Amino acid sequence: MTFRDALDKILGKRKLFHVIECSVCGFNEVYYIDPFTNKQLGKACETCNHIQRFEFDG
Repeated sequence: MTFRDALDKILGKRKLFHVIECSVCGFNEVYYIDPFTNKQLGKACETCNHIQRFEFDG
């Protein structure tokens, strides 16, 4: 499974929100929002191969 496939599966439809320097590898860590509700979905670093989905209560 490619990184893009994993993003699609874990985060679904998304829109780029913000890019910062990854604290682990120093490359780009991208934050994503839902394109319809503009709520934050999660973050991902392709270099670290790390994807985190945010779950908010309420």
